[in-house]
Amino acid sequence: MPLKDLFSRKKDKVPAAAGAPPPAKSAGADPITALFEQYKEPDEDRIGPEGIMQLCSDMNVDPSDVKVLIMAWQFDAEQQGYFSRGEWKKGLATLRADSPPVMLARLDVLDKQLRDSTKSSAYRDFYRFAFRFSRTPGQKALEIDTVKALLPIVLPAAHPHVSRLTAFLEASPGVRGFTEDQWNSFLIFSHEIAEDFSNFDPEGAWPSVLDDFVTWCKQ
Repeated sequence: MPLKDLFSRKKDKVPAAAGAPPPAKSAGADPITALFEQYKEPDEDRIGPEGIMQLCSDMNVDPSDVKVLIMAWQFDAEQQGYFSRGEWKKGLATLRADSPPVMLARLDVLDKQLRDSTKSSAYRDFYRFAFRFSRTPGQKALEIDTVKALLPIVLPAAHPHVSRLTAFLEASPGVRGFTEDQWNSFLIFSHEIAEDFSNFDPEGAWPSVLDDFVTWCKQ
């Protein structure tokens, strides 16, 4: 499932990013509401996929960029592909932004903060949100194609084990989905287990898919 199609659940807010520019001044009484009116569906009181695509274009961000996922996380978005009026207003207030250029500046700073601190509570919350955000509504597990596409976007490129896990999943058609426990356990695994698996305990409490991953890598 493409990242651009994904919009869902909840998170704890990250403090407003330091170093980003202040919100743009506007002669209008409420630029945040004016932006919402600009992007919302013509016949609904919410921003839909077309409006989100236009917003991405106005920010000069590809819809598959992780910043779109960070934006949904910051907005407390409840439904994939949509932002309600309340989510929009609360999200832009959290970002301290009232225009696409300022939104992009805030998201750039948050992206760097998250990637520089993947052991932080904020990153863990974002990582967990990414699972819920990307899951097909009504499903408990994340589709494997989505796992393979999402992990290299959510985690920094050089993060331990990511490329080998995606290769393992590619070579393992029997693995049909990733549960939330497996997803969350992989983040802990990637922080705790050496790249040569020298400290991996096969008797540990890791999900079986990670046991299989280690075995596959050692073959």
